[in-house]
Amino acid sequence: MKKINEKIIDYINDHQFFLIITHQKPDGDAIGSSIALGKGLKKIGKKVNYFIQMPIEQNLNLFDEIEFFNKITYKEFDAVITVDCSTWSHTYRPEQIPEYKQLINIDHHITNEGYGDYNHVENVSANAELIYRLLCQLNIPLDEEMADALFTGISTDTGSFQFSNVTSETHEIAAQLYKYPFSYAELSRKLHHEKSIEQYKMYGAAIQNIKLINHGTISWTLLDYSTIQQYGGDVNISDDIANIGVNIKGVDVAVTLKEVEKQKYRVSLRASSECALDVSKIAKFYGGGGHDKAAGFTYQSEIEILLNKIVGEYNIAKDRRGRQQ
Repeated sequence: MKKINEKIIDYINDHQFFLIITHQKPDGDAIGSSIALGKGLKKIGKKVNYFIQMPIEQNLNLFDEIEFFNKITYKEFDAVITVDCSTWSHTYRPEQIPEYKQLINIDHHITNEGYGDYNHVENVSANAELIYRLLCQLNIPLDEEMADALFTGISTDTGSFQFSNVTSETHEIAAQLYKYPFSYAELSRKLHHEKSIEQYKMYGAAIQNIKLINHGTISWTLLDYSTIQQYGGDVNISDDIANIGVNIKGVDVAVTLKEVEKQKYRVSLRASSECALDVSKIAKFYGGGGHDKAAGFTYQSEIEILLNKIVGEYNIAKDRRGRQQ
């Protein structure tokens, strides 16, 4: 396995106070990476605070360490560590962030801007892979909650090992986690299948609203503000809603729009493994980021403008690939 930037390892070993933050609307990889890293640093005597956006999606609210989120007990930090976040602007951080000496950026998105004083950016399946390797380099043993948190990060960001971002190293790390005397069957059920009745109704509304365009190659679904509020607010928008459209036969790109405020949309893009379009480029164009097959951003304009942009970029990418073959 490749090593995490040694400058990050040295800085952590030589300093004491750390604040861990991640992106807005944290997903399983963000929560899992934060908890595994935070508990690991505490194990070697470091002082750790977290600042994480709450409330957390129901199926991720599984860890005892969450009780320490957003309890800032130190006035200044040796470093702020960002995990799973491609841009500083997309981090969730205190309005008045405490004093800190260095910014450490650990991320797996290809769109990462390298905004830290120390950066480790590597295109792997999940940020939790990087945190696992960092903990190994620091010689920190895992406990049950840390292992569960790492499994959560990897399992959710790979769609339970279904997505094209999975590599042999992903499975090697998962195999190492299985060496601990813990069972992931029940955790997997909670992460990928268990939903509240409100979440299932939201999921159903997303399916009901799916439309196919561009000769059936692009799907899009809109959850408007009233629908989201009807089913309990955006905390009940489960991450798998973004994947519904791309599972339809013949669809290459799925666009999911969630109107989290009036006329303000959180947009998720998903692409099939064979799709020619790198959706992260569209996300970055609108100030977001992500991977070539999964990306997201916030959007405030006419929906038709966005859809025309996506259709145009998709057709250009498809034509370019056709000419190259």
